[in-house]
Amino acid sequence: MSDAPVSRGKFLRSLGSSMTGAALGTGVAVAQALAARLAAAVPEVSTASTSMAQPQPVIEGTLAPNPFISRGSSEGKRLALTFDDGPMPGVTDRILDALKQRGLVATFFMIGERVSASPDLARRVAAEGHEIGNHTFTHPKLNSLPDQQAALEIQQTQDTIVEVTQQRPVCFRPPFLAFRKNQAPIAHGKGMRIICGDVDSRDWSQPGEAKIIETILLQATAGSIIICHDNSPQTANCIAQILDKLLEQGFTFVTVSSLIDPV
Repeated sequence: MSDAPVSRGKFLRSLGSSMTGAALGTGVAVAQALAARLAAAVPEVSTASTSMAQPQPVIEGTLAPNPFISRGSSEGKRLALTFDDGPMPGVTDRILDALKQRGLVATFFMIGERVSASPDLARRVAAEGHEIGNHTFTHPKLNSLPDQQAALEIQQTQDTIVEVTQQRPVCFRPPFLAFRKNQAPIAHGKGMRIICGDVDSRDWSQPGEAKIIETILLQATAGSIIICHDNSPQTANCIAQILDKLLEQGFTFVTVSSLIDPV
């Protein structure tokens, strides 16, 4: 595979097109209908504005407390490894294999329509002890949507994940980290906290496996929330090295919920 960087928009569109004709799981008739409604209403996202931007939550105003969580406590040298945009056959399963071989846990922020398309893979994530988070149904920029439509994206994902995996997410990550501060009650009202991260692997840009490894190892500290993607083949290719290097540095892997709410 070429290591030449590509735009995130182009990457996501190419991956989305690969889902055409995929076998769908239980309760997907409702999901398909919703996806059609959302596709008709959600505006296209400009790759020029998102392709190379560092993931920063879009926060309006400065007086209210910041509802976005970027890291946990630095005590105990613990960190949370997270994966967005799955489940993706051929990638998520390889990441799960590497985690299982080492007895480690992670948090997977799933897209609702991909849960519907790959229900067995989503169920495997839950069955192997990982945390599942909400990453919307169709991966739009929520800060550009009316609140009612943003709420629909989040709620349908909750319903789909619960139906397929029997696990109800308590963590939410907005796509592109694009979420207005005044939209925070939408997620909070559904029992979820808004999770960002302090280490961005930038694997969505396909920078090459060596660069992904370097970025994570240089930036990870105690309490870090590391953002990766389980629709990135490059990440699947190098995940074993990342896990082993972080273990060598003495890190303990926990889920996001455990990191921000230590027992």
